[in-house]
Amino acid sequence: LIMSIRTHIVKCSMLLSSLFITGLIAEATTVDVGGSIRPRYEFTDTKGAAANPSFTTMQTRVNVKATVDEHVSAFIQIQDVRTWGGEAGAAAPPSITSTGTSYSGNVDFHQAYFVLKDVLGSGFAMKVGRQEMVFDEARLIGNIGWLQSSQSFDAIRVDGRFNDVSLTGFYSQTNEMNTHVTLTGTANSARDSEFVGARGTYHLKDQGRITGYWYGAYDPIRNNAAGSMQELHTVGLYAVQTWSGVRVRFDGAMQFGDVSATQDIQASMMTFSIGKKLDVANGAYIEAWLDYLSGDDGTNAARQENFVTPYATNHKFYGHVDYFLQNPTSGLIDLSVKAWIKPTAKLKL
Repeated sequence: LIMSIRTHIVKCSMLLSSLFITGLIAEATTVDVGGSIRPRYEFTDTKGAAANPSFTTMQTRVNVKATVDEHVSAFIQIQDVRTWGGEAGAAAPPSITSTGTSYSGNVDFHQAYFVLKDVLGSGFAMKVGRQEMVFDEARLIGNIGWLQSSQSFDAIRVDGRFNDVSLTGFYSQTNEMNTHVTLTGTANSARDSEFVGARGTYHLKDQGRITGYWYGAYDPIRNNAAGSMQELHTVGLYAVQTWSGVRVRFDGAMQFGDVSATQDIQASMMTFSIGKKLDVANGAYIEAWLDYLSGDDGTNAARQENFVTPYATNHKFYGHVDYFLQNPTSGLIDLSVKAWIKPTAKLKL
């Protein structure tokens, strides 16, 4: 009952937000307009298959930010993603990128939200509407910027900072089972899907911080192709600090929940890196890196043991060629050494 009441309240808030954003832009004292165009050639190595498809995709964005005063603002970002030649006709080949996303000339709102700062003098800011969410280094929640379509959430987010402590909470609806009678289309599934989270951060010196977090996914369609997962909870700790040019980062999490009435989930993740800036040329950096995701060997039918990154930018960590966009069920151990150097002020290798 509590979940049902909360869901209806959030849905009403989302409906009102679209009207509120329109009013804010009309009343804005300053309006900033921007945008971007990102064409990209892509080639897929099919590993011995007869054809290696190649194509060009393009992402086009136009955004408007309206500021009413120091406490009230709104942001709208229109996005078009397509494949060059993808609208040639019904007989044209499918427009498929190497990451498996079909681009067919889709124009949509990638982001559309309003922000209220210091709500009722509480010190908390509220962001309501369709928005990107990126936490820590996007290992668990990110915008997947590599994808031309990227990722955003229909969400309500609350943030507040009080001296050295900051707090964040959010609610997002990731799937809606119903379709409004005035809209075309059909329901996405037989149930709603929700994603919620809470974070607390203690800020250290030199931009260091320690963050504890909890994320809960209820009936998460995205993370289970068969649609059978019921609940997925992720609890973890993120920490980063720099001493004398040496940067140390740690992120560890435990996962639990229910895949079905007869199968639960218990999994873990751990990542660690240490890097140092070098006084070479115009700057250099070297870093040692370890990633670990638990895996499932299939010996226990009553338990799933492979770690699931909920809405992560996986390619950033598990292979820059997007080889591990979906976490391997057998788990993953990744050891690497990364480095860059700037031979000149404008060249970085």
